[in-house]
Amino acid sequence: MKQKPKFARSCCALIAVATLLITSCPGPTTGTDDEYYNPNAGRRRGVNFSHNSGLHSGPFYLTLTTTRQGYRIYYSIDGSVPLPSRVGAMVGGTQVVFRYTGPIRITDRNTVPAQPNLLASRANSAQFYGYPHDPRGHMPSAFVPNDLYERTPKATVIRAVTVNESNGNVSETATRTFFIGNSLARYGNHPIISIVVDPDCFVSEDRGIYVRGPAGRLWDSNPPYNFRMRGREWERKASFEFFTGNPTGRTLSLVDNVGIRVRGGWSRAHGQKSFNIFFRSDYGGRNLLTNFYLIPGAQRADGTPLMTYKSFILRNGGNDGDRTKFRDVYIQRLLSDRSFTTQSAIPVIVYINGEYWGFYNMQERYSDNHTEYVFGVNRNNVISVENSEIDDGTHADLLEYNALIDTFINADMSNSAQFDRFKQHFDIQNFLDYWAAQIYIFNEDWPHHNFRIWRTRNPEPGNPWSDGRWRYQLLDTEFSMGIYAGGSITPNGRNAFQHIFYGNASHHRNARLFRSLLDNEDFSRRFVNTMMDLYNVNFHPDTAIPKLHEIAEVYRPLLVDFHRRWGVGWWGIVDDTVRDMTRFLTDIRGAMVYNYLPTHIHAVDVGFPVNVTLSAQVPGAFVRINTVAPKSGTWTGRYFTGVPVTVSVEVPSGYVFDGWEVSGGTATDNMAVETTVSLTGNATIVARFSQ
Repeated sequence: MKQKPKFARSCCALIAVATLLITSCPGPTTGTDDEYYNPNAGRRRGVNFSHNSGLHSGPFYLTLTTTRQGYRIYYSIDGSVPLPSRVGAMVGGTQVVFRYTGPIRITDRNTVPAQPNLLASRANSAQFYGYPHDPRGHMPSAFVPNDLYERTPKATVIRAVTVNESNGNVSETATRTFFIGNSLARYGNHPIISIVVDPDCFVSEDRGIYVRGPAGRLWDSNPPYNFRMRGREWERKASFEFFTGNPTGRTLSLVDNVGIRVRGGWSRAHGQKSFNIFFRSDYGGRNLLTNFYLIPGAQRADGTPLMTYKSFILRNGGNDGDRTKFRDVYIQRLLSDRSFTTQSAIPVIVYINGEYWGFYNMQERYSDNHTEYVFGVNRNNVISVENSEIDDGTHADLLEYNALIDTFINADMSNSAQFDRFKQHFDIQNFLDYWAAQIYIFNEDWPHHNFRIWRTRNPEPGNPWSDGRWRYQLLDTEFSMGIYAGGSITPNGRNAFQHIFYGNASHHRNARLFRSLLDNEDFSRRFVNTMMDLYNVNFHPDTAIPKLHEIAEVYRPLLVDFHRRWGVGWWGIVDDTVRDMTRFLTDIRGAMVYNYLPTHIHAVDVGFPVNVTLSAQVPGAFVRINTVAPKSGTWTGRYFTGVPVTVSVEVPSGYVFDGWEVSGGTATDNMAVETTVSLTGNATIVARFSQ
């Protein structure tokens, strides 16, 4: 059984808006919720709003009321928790916390003169950036948008509480986000996300998850910056609102409490950082999101839509974060029909405290929960290794995994018995697909990094995915396809095989395992055929180039505001990227067939490439060559004469299989519904039937 394709849609029919509200800042300091709320308050939302969050046709007056006797209402406009002690607080000359005395005028903050930024223009916004240099050797500089020129798009955020002024009890904070007029029309049908966070939780030096923090006073090669911290201690409570509709109207369809963290590796140093979003009952909401199509295109292994989420990602694009953001999304869509897991993603527009923060990719997040929802296995039975560390399971599981890999590295893998043993521990087609794909795209930040693999600890009756074999999950592929080399297939004079054999990844267990497996004839033949399957389908110009242009057209309009907001990128970046990626896609196929595979496959003589034409005598008969299943009619691909291909057929109802008719090669068994064909030249293979 094989995971069905995930067809991620380039344009989302579902129009959605999410609001994330941080209501407290647990860790990293000794501060607790007590600093924000009286623990006896009961956390009740005591404020009623006259208008709901969403898109409104024009300015209006917002009325706040409460039925709680003896309570007064306080509100803020900058995302802060509106405690009485904060009334009169100023940000850049603007008062941001008030005691409610009458209706609040809600206007379009995007009209001239534009209202000032209350978060992006804070004095410590320079701490959004992290490291002394980035991978290209550039010193990052903080970009503070100037509303006179950069014009940050805005929404109005109102947060309100009720306070019993006789005993200090404070209700749970209620939040609304208001978009006015045509302020969302520029984003078409893309989802809009609004993150509303108390600035102390977000950008304060002592507890802000988005800034360098106390360590930011000094540049250091490995500083303990706040945004580099990981784990639950650096997660913040949040309230989640999701709206559906269209650019001229949006309605609330989901409300919940969630947790939010900064995520990523080097890209944490970017001004626009990525987030993990978690559904947790600890925050008073549901423990997971069910029966909700959050990410269009996400599918379970049986091909049905993924409707259950414990968490998801708002990803800034990683290495491609200051460019187009679509490289990883494109690659994963291009390979979503292979037997490894991929992450579906769609672009979303993110506002933080009512200020446009750019657009992100809302993407599936791997975890034991995600593995359970996709494959139907018990999450407590899942072991996952990511970047050489245990993610799900125990340290003993990691030691066992490393020992298993070392066993095959040190074994004589030319021995067929050793390869049979390997296949008992690894899903072989999953392994072949994954390695072939990564080598094709030449992921330079792999295999020593950015890899994830999982298995079940014990078998679960009736579930083929719980057989205890290791399977790969694809992630973070954007450092590939010559991203910093103009689409060259040999950046710095290297190719993927040289990278694995001799480069900085060659010492890693993963690279050593692959090199060991190449000593085996059976593995080498399977690998060559898998590479050619990718050559003929996924990386064929008729497949790869149209998908590239399709995704580029979706992302192109979104990049204008993003580049203006963060002061990065350039006009025409999409055209440059499409040109470079097209160059890579065009050049890699010829290099793979005429150079890389003949040079680096030593266990077998691959021969020379020939055309193979496959067809069935009866229309609608299901025929397959290796892992390729042509939809209908006659199909032609290229394979090597030294590597036999496997062909199979499903006999249609009402017919009898009469055998294979082969020219340009010889079938092992002409009458078998599945057989191997040894090629001698350009070949034609026809499945024959009779009624």
